[in-house]
Amino acid sequence: MADQVGAVLRDRIPYILFGTVFLFIGLCVCGIAVMRRRGVAKPFVWLGIWSAIEGAEYLFGSLADLGLLPHWLLPSLPYAGTIMSFSVVVIALLAFLGLSQDKLRLFFQVAIAVGLAIDVTGNALFLFTGSSFKIMPFNHLLAAISLTALAIVVAVPRLSRKFLFLPNRTVLSLGILVFAVEAVYGNLSLPLRLPSPPEILDPLGFAFLLFCFGCVAVQSWETSSSPLARF
Repeated sequence: MADQVGAVLRDRIPYILFGTVFLFIGLCVCGIAVMRRRGVAKPFVWLGIWSAIEGAEYLFGSLADLGLLPHWLLPSLPYAGTIMSFSVVVIALLAFLGLSQDKLRLFFQVAIAVGLAIDVTGNALFLFTGSSFKIMPFNHLLAAISLTALAIVVAVPRLSRKFLFLPNRTVLSLGILVFAVEAVYGNLSLPLRLPSPPEILDPLGFAFLLFCFGCVAVQSWETSSSPLARF
C-alpha cells in the first residue's frame, strides 16, 4: 500500500509543480493587467488567463488524486473541470487572435465563435446529463484544426510575415510551433483514437510557449517602461 501511495505521489509531483508555476504566472499577469489596465497587450492578458486555467487544472486535479483537497471542495471539481476544459480552447484562440492579422485573424474569429457554441453546448450537456463526452471530441478537433493552421503559418516565413504580428519573430515562432505540434497530436489522439502521447508533454509544451513569451516580455522590459504594453 505504501509503495502504491509513493508511486502516485511521484507521478503527480511534476504536475503539482507545473500547476503551481502556471497558476502563479497567470495570476501575476492578470494582476498586472488589472493594475495597469491599458498598459498590457491583450495577447498577454489572455495568455495569463490561459496559464491560470492550465495551472488550476494541473494543481487541483493532482491534489484531488492524492486526496489532499477538502471534502467540501470535491463535488465542485467536475463542474469546474468541465468549464475549464471547454473554455481553455476559446481563451487560447483569443490569445493568438491578438497576434494575427488579415485572413488569419478572420479565421480565428470564426473559430472562436464555433468554440463558444461548443463551450455552451458542452457545459449544458454536462449540467443536464452529467457527461460531456459526446461533445468533447469536437472541442479537441477545433483546437487541432486551429493550431494546425497556426503552425503552417508560423512555419512558412512568407505567411508568417503576412498573417502574424510578432515582436520577436524567431523566439515566438519557435515557441508557437513547438507548442502547436505537440498540442495538435494531443488533441487529435482522442477523436481519431490515436495512441495517446505521454501526459507530461502537455505541460512541457505549454511551459515552452510561456518561456518564449517571457523572453519577449523581458526583452521589451529592457527597451520600454511598459514591458507588456503592446506589440
